Amino acid sequence: MIYNTSKLQTRIVEKFGTLTAFAERIGMDKSTLSKLLSEGREWKGSNLIKAVELLEIPYDEIDSYFFESAVEQIKPQKT
Repeated sequence: MIYNTSKLQTRIVEKFGTLTAFAERIGMDKSTLSKLLSEGREWKGSNLIKAVELLEIPYDEIDSYFFESAVEQIKPQKT
């Protein structure tokens, strides 16, 4: 499944200014972070936990940042 990462990317820039600064802080290579975000890949394990803590994402909002399907963004318009 491919995930929509726009909300997550916005939060990263709000908190860290750049994706590079966030990648350094989380201990991830910038290219790995870029792939996660650009390809909408699933975050797993300790990287997910670190990201939630660093970005101060409330636990009840984790799904909307990390697991919102890109398909959910393409809902048909009601006419």
